Amino acid sequence: MTEGSSARRRLRRKQRFALVAVLIVMAAAGSGFALSTSVGDRGPFPRAMEADTRPTTGAVTTYRDIEADPGSDITGPTEAPEPTPPPLYYSGTGTWSYAPARPGDVLGDSGELLRYNVAVEDGLEIDVDRFSDFVHATLADERSWTAGGGWRFEQVGKSGADFTVYLASPEQRSALCRHPGTRVSCRNGDRVVINSARWITAVGHWDGTLETYRQYVVNHEIGHRLGHPHEVCPEEGEKSPVMAQQTFQLAGCESNAWPYPDGETYLEGPAGEYGGPALPPDEYADR
Repeated sequence: MTEGSSARRRLRRKQRFALVAVLIVMAAAGSGFALSTSVGDRGPFPRAMEADTRPTTGAVTTYRDIEADPGSDITGPTEAPEPTPPPLYYSGTGTWSYAPARPGDVLGDSGELLRYNVAVEDGLEIDVDRFSDFVHATLADERSWTAGGGWRFEQVGKSGADFTVYLASPEQRSALCRHPGTRVSCRNGDRVVINSARWITAVGHWDGTLETYRQYVVNHEIGHRLGHPHEVCPEEGEKSPVMAQQTFQLAGCESNAWPYPDGETYLEGPAGEYGGPALPPDEYADR
């Protein structure tokens, strides 16, 4: 036997050993893969990953988790909650922020066009855009002053208005209305003045919501700008006319925020005023 032939035999022996080792490793890997895909028909994931998908105590529930729950009543994101009511201040800064115009957005189909703007006194922590949106939505409602066909409205910027809707502190309300009272709203010429104290707290005898009181006070004071005088409750148990002084009392009527509650007919009461009783004092954060 030559040295070359013996060397070749040693090489072939090493190759056979290597091949056997590879086959053993492959067999072991194959049996492990088969085990992971067959136990309990759980799919190709090891048990540790399955355990991670189970809810644990104290886990944070996400919107996706709620949406996937067939027993949940939630079908989509909820609206943002109303902001916390601002503090009730007797005084603001005496300066004003004006809402932007809404060019081309004319409310109403017929009648005289009146242009108005919206201003909120600075320092009251009340957003001028939110207040402007509320005034616009109130006037746009089919039960508001456009229903009779005699008026149309368009919101303009700081200049060029036929009247201004102010949201004013009680102190500035007194100045704008040229009247010493600080507890109710008013209209003085082209100034429609909403008292921030009533905007924030309404009045205790109001039998509706804060939103409907706000709709009432906007419609009532703008009604004065349109030439409507005060009216009173026509009969106990009926809806109050919007031009009644419902901030003072309901006088046996049900509260009502709209001049045209059915969208067609003006709800008119007998001419007259309540003039009281006086409202209880407001509690201010700055006094």
